[in-house]
Amino acid sequence: MKPEEPKRPDPEAFLRLLVREERRGRLKVYLGQAAGVGKTYRMLDDARAMRARGIDVVVGFVETHGRQETADRIGDLEVVPRRTVEYKGTVLDEMDLDGLLARKPEVAVVDELPHTNAPGGKNEKRWQDVEDLLAAGISVLTAVNVQHLEGVQDVVKSATGLEVRERVPDRIVREADAVVNVDLPVSELRDRLKQGKIYPPAQAASALENFFREENLRSLRELALRETAENVEGERKETSGVTAAPAGIRVAVALPLDPAVAKALILRGSRLAGRMNTRWYALYVRRKRDLPENMSAAQHSALVENINLAMALGATVVYRESEDVAGAILEFVRSEKVRTLVLGRPGRTGLRGRVAPGIVNRVLDGAEGIDVVVADLNPEGPS
Repeated sequence: MKPEEPKRPDPEAFLRLLVREERRGRLKVYLGQAAGVGKTYRMLDDARAMRARGIDVVVGFVETHGRQETADRIGDLEVVPRRTVEYKGTVLDEMDLDGLLARKPEVAVVDELPHTNAPGGKNEKRWQDVEDLLAAGISVLTAVNVQHLEGVQDVVKSATGLEVRERVPDRIVREADAVVNVDLPVSELRDRLKQGKIYPPAQAASALENFFREENLRSLRELALRETAENVEGERKETSGVTAAPAGIRVAVALPLDPAVAKALILRGSRLAGRMNTRWYALYVRRKRDLPENMSAAQHSALVENINLAMALGATVVYRESEDVAGAILEFVRSEKVRTLVLGRPGRTGLRGRVAPGIVNRVLDGAEGIDVVVADLNPEGPS
């Protein structure tokens, strides 16, 4: 028996968001587990519904990938001409950001949010173009697959074995005014692939044996459902007038010097803060031996990379300098009313840990009234 068709989101609900703030545009994200689930199709359907109600909607960029059913959904929507860029002997079509800003519609449809723009434009990434449109007061409908979110990379790599290069900061989706999960059962998605509705036959056969394996798609589907549920819960609290979380419930991640562990903790903290819909901190306490002049170039580069990752995921990054790392961590979490602290597992265990407790054990001893999450994680595996 075919599963019941999920209830289609009401385009009017997004329209009501458009009038909440005149100066900045509103963002609606269509999130899916993989290519071919129908994100662009659904997005264009909603755009046409808005157009039918008199809303000024244009297509800024839609990639049909040769799918006739997707091309047909554009219908009578106005399409802003693309700009052409010559790069290494190839002519590329890119979204014309300046043309869209000059046209200034009420709503723009901008597909493939993680896309890397050709050199020579204002922005490196399409999500940055979207931010410019929103800042100019233009609302945006856009689409992205869950594996492109920065904060789920450890989960995606563990589930699929693949490293995704084109990524979108989680804050783009987390701060969206609406997120729609465009879902399709795994069996139906694989059938669409076999029928040539997603990729050409030769490419489809390879995809079925690699990224589109059943176990991969099941993991990605669950991830997309979870990401959407977390956003919907946050939106429900916002629109109902209930604060997202009491002011005192904040999350902090204490970053160790080990870059692989620090990265895994950042990703864990980001997801935890997202589920709680609350503010979070990435705290790095430096001792003199950890100052830049005492670090190798590789260590310093890895530290900077993790700090940039934390900021991209919405963290407030805080530095402290102290030889008493545990004391500095506890002082910070109390002063900022942090209720949940994320730490890596203790480096000293057994008798050595009892005789000469390390930083984690000393924090645990002094963390009365604070919920401490000790993440027993493998940096290369799931967290």
